[in-house]
Amino acid sequence: MASQPNSDEKIKLLLLNLFDSYSESEKRTKTEGRSASVSITFTKSEVSKMAKTFKTEFIANGLAAHVLKRQNSKNSVIYEIRYRRGGYYIHVSAATLEKAKAAFLRETLPENIDKHRRKNNPTKNSFTAVAREWLEFKKDKLHIHTYKNYESYCNRFLFPALGNVPIAEIKTIDIHKILPESGCRLYEDLRIVLNSVFKYALACGFISHNPMLPIPFKKAERVNRRPLSADELHKLIQRLNEPEFASYKQFFFILLFFGLRPCELADARFEGDFLVARNAKRKHGKIEYKKIPVCPQAKKLLDFSNPFSCTYTTNSLNRIFKKIMTDPTITQYSLRHTFATVCQQYVRPDIVDIWMGDSSERLVGRVYTHFPDNFMYEQMQKVVFDL
Repeated sequence: MASQPNSDEKIKLLLLNLFDSYSESEKRTKTEGRSASVSITFTKSEVSKMAKTFKTEFIANGLAAHVLKRQNSKNSVIYEIRYRRGGYYIHVSAATLEKAKAAFLRETLPENIDKHRRKNNPTKNSFTAVAREWLEFKKDKLHIHTYKNYESYCNRFLFPALGNVPIAEIKTIDIHKILPESGCRLYEDLRIVLNSVFKYALACGFISHNPMLPIPFKKAERVNRRPLSADELHKLIQRLNEPEFASYKQFFFILLFFGLRPCELADARFEGDFLVARNAKRKHGKIEYKKIPVCPQAKKLLDFSNPFSCTYTTNSLNRIFKKIMTDPTITQYSLRHTFATVCQQYVRPDIVDIWMGDSSERLVGRVYTHFPDNFMYEQMQKVVFDL
């Protein structure tokens, strides 16, 4: 080292590493803007608490990291320790070598090491790259809530498991290992996403066969909601008049008197004697609106003086609704069931289907029937809720 530039600083830094201590007078020594760097070696006892995967890598590379001593200000220096190998990049700094070593060891603990792992960019035909391309393709073809769910499934479950694996190398057994137990809702949803991604890959020529074909589709069992009883409906009205829940009255009354799905509140608006809302259950991103007449009781309980605007998320409203009803089996969807049940006591089922936004099973209903607004309004005037 004596023949290298800044030899005195390099030798001094090396000795600091070997003896791991130095005198107070040396701490105050000015380096006059110069810097020096050497390799610092840790003992096996020091690395005992490191994350297992990183410790194996670190030991294989000689328990060594790069330490740099440089001028921090006119009267102080700073020590930086860096490690950039095996997919990891760790960089810490401190005023003393002891503090820098402690900081380095702290960043290698199991709870901290992952944030220092360098993430490789996905290869062109990796599962992640193809799935993101599929998501981009479906973005304007799916309802926004469906798209966000699919994107969430990819980020939470599929990307961590399949990640940068070339999509052509993924086998049925690989997919089978990451799917949850069949019959649950998560299994159903993940299989839909995976099958769609592989169908897209097949159509684009990334793969020659779909590995999802041997994996069966099993629809998860649904728990059917029920309408509110007369007593439960009275309780809802009473509690919505309490100061704590008064601000939510408009939203829950709209769900009750118009049978909307909770996710349809965001696009709902009043147009004269009708409420217009986008129908959420339309395939391939088709945009379609439904028009539901205002019943006499809704006119008395709803506030039509201000434009309707829902700023709450579906989940937050559901938490409030469960707090109001104090029954975990009752959700906002119970209001939709109540609307359908009450309406069918007074109006033909095919008309209720239109208000609900469901497609009629009959060709006549789907294609040829177009009821005028005044007829629909007259039908709604017959409906009476037990309030």
